[in-house]
Formats: sequence, C-alpha cells, structure tokens
Amino acid sequence: MARNSVASAGQALSDSRRVTTFRIAELAVPTDPGASPSWAAEGWAEVGAEHLIAVLGHDDFIDPPRTRVADYADQKHSAKVVLLAVRGHDGADVLPATVDGQGAGAEAAHEGAGAETTRGAVADVVGFAGITMPRTDNTHLAMVDLMVRPGARRRGVGEALWRAAEERVRAAGREVVTTWSSHVHEPPAGHAAAVVAATGVGAISADDPSARFALAHGFALEQTDRHSMLALPVDPAALAGWRAQAAQAAGEDYRVVQWADRTPEELLDGVAVLQRRMSTDAPSAGVDLREEVWDAQRVRDTDEAITRTGDRYVLTAALHVPTGELAAFTQLMLPAHRKEMVFQYNTLVRADHRGRRLGLLVKAANLQLLAQVRPEARRVHTWNAGENRYMLAINEQIGFARASIEGAWQRRLG
Repeated sequence: MARNSVASAGQALSDSRRVTTFRIAELAVPTDPGASPSWAAEGWAEVGAEHLIAVLGHDDFIDPPRTRVADYADQKHSAKVVLLAVRGHDGADVLPATVDGQGAGAEAAHEGAGAETTRGAVADVVGFAGITMPRTDNTHLAMVDLMVRPGARRRGVGEALWRAAEERVRAAGREVVTTWSSHVHEPPAGHAAAVVAATGVGAISADDPSARFALAHGFALEQTDRHSMLALPVDPAALAGWRAQAAQAAGEDYRVVQWADRTPEELLDGVAVLQRRMSTDAPSAGVDLREEVWDAQRVRDTDEAITRTGDRYVLTAALHVPTGELAAFTQLMLPAHRKEMVFQYNTLVRADHRGRRLGLLVKAANLQLLAQVRPEARRVHTWNAGENRYMLAINEQIGFARASIEGAWQRRLG
C-alpha cells in the first residue's frame, strides 16, 4: 500500500558542503511476478520503510519486497517505472557522479540496464522515484512517489531522482504530475508558515522538508486528506446496532451482498459502474483526475492482481432490489504480510441513492465480515478528503480517530 508521494521524499535542497557518489538506474520490470526480490527491490522497500518510520513513526504503508515486485510486474492498466539512486562502490559496474548543491541530477549518471543486473547491496539503494502512468484512462497524468533514506538526505539524491523522473514523464507525453506527502501534525489556523490547500480545508507547514521540496519544484497543494485509524475489534453489539439502524433507514428496497477475494460473475458489471463513479464522485478538489474506464474485465483483472500479491479483500455492497443495480459499496484490503493491519479502500454511495444511510450500512456490515475472515486484525487505516464531512462523520461514529494528514500536490508541466 503506497501513496504517491514525490513530496514525501522529506528532504530539502542539497547542501553544497556535502557530496556523495551515486547513479540513477532503472529497476527492470520482472518477467515473473512471483520471482524472489533482487537486492535492488529489497533496497527499494527498505528506503520506503526507513522514510516512513522517520516521518510517521511506523512503516505500515510500505508493502514488502515480494508484494512490490508482483505489483510492479503488472503493467496492464498502468505503465510503471522505478528509478533507483544507487550509492557508488568499488568496481567497474558503477558509474560515479559527484553531486553538489547546484548540479544535483545533471551530473548524476543514468544507466539503461536494470539495476538488479549489476552488483550491489540492499544498503546501496539510497532513494527511489516510482512513476505510475495510467494506460486505460487519464493518459495525461503521471503519479510520482519519491523517497530518500533519512541518512542520505541533503546530498542531492532527491533532486537527481526528481530530474530523472521528470525527464521520463515528459518523454511519455504526460502533462500533469501528482504526488502525496505525509505529516504527523497540521499547523494551527493562521500560522504564518502554513500552506493552505486550494480547497481551504487543511494546511501543511511550509517549513516541513516535504513541502519545501514540493514548492521548490513547482507543485501546488490542491487538497489535504485526513488519515484516520480504527482500533479493532469493534464491539460486535455496536456494529449490529449500527447495521440495524442503517438497514431500517434504507428500507426494504436495499439488500446487503458480500464477498471475499473474487467478485461474483453476476456482479462484475455493477462493481465496474461503482468504480467508475468513484473516479468522478469522490472529492478531488483541483487534482486533474478524469473519469476512469471500468468494465467487467478490469474488475476481474484487479481481483487477480490482488491474489497474485497474496493479499485478500472483503467487500460489502448494497443492492437496489427494484432495479438490480449496486447502489453502494466499501472494500477493506487485507495485506498478507501483516495480519494485524487492514486498509480501507474505496467507499461510495451513488448520488441517486444518498440520504438513506447506505454508507453506514455497508461499512458496519463489512467490519462484521472482516471479523469473520481475519479475527486477528487490530487496526484499519483510512483516508478521506478534508472536505468530505459526510464520510468523515460515518468514520467518526464507528470510532476512527485522526492519525496524520496527507497533502495532495500537483504540477502542470509547461
């Protein structure tokens, strides 16, 4: 589970008094999604874990190397590129680059071969830039995820990775770059150094290294998301009560349907409609996200991609009985590598079915299903746009508490 975050490199511009040698190399796309991770892939994951521990105090949001490799191998609906900053070491397989505060990136060597084909060690990977470019839709867009090891910051690594990533994005003809940054605290209202989101809801301190990096590279803060966490288990009596109240408000026209891991054939088209609506109905502020193209095959592709990583999911939907259409849904992702942790994925109530407490209905029912499928789960992570008071209110009623804040940054390439 990785949010796109070039800004969350968490580093300032380079300090010209310090130099290091490294090269930028592309991680080759694995031909076998189940292959054992190379040292470079191990380093890719380790950088992310170190970064998030430094910023948030935990590494819940970084998938293990094997999961990352399986996801990277799946290029059907998005073109994915991983650029690594690899520290120089002795040997002919290294292309050294001396980087200072002014020439970072321009002097960094680029190597066309996959990074895992050269000699190295996990600790030699000091940073990465992951680029995701949708193929099926949103072909104007690139999402960049950039992180640097805390011990390698202020040495031009982030700058070199960004320049290399921007070069790839421009070469692919993408016009917009989006990214996310993570922060434990939000500056108080009216704080002189606060960067307020374009929505007017939520702010990030301009003194934060991530914000400085983003602003210095032409990004604007479009939106903030509140990251919340729910402690499990939730009282079964409370869940049953909320579900009963919501079902009564919804009335007999709605019926709960549930499944795990694989969408029933007869509901593939209905889920595709909800996923498409999710791309247009969820608050996205000024972030240039356009309608996604979903059909039954893409829903099945997504199920199979989750299965390949070893992860699981549980999904609850509300079926509108008179029409046979799905009116609402919510999905929880269950990582294979940490049984105690769960991620809240998409939740949507179609606009023409709102006002009937369907959001609370499907969420309460899905938490009941989660308790059956993974009773050892102890926490759920979720993200909501700061302005989405309807969904925040449901989450707060269930027991989600604020844990951190994330910034959605965007840059239009001229």
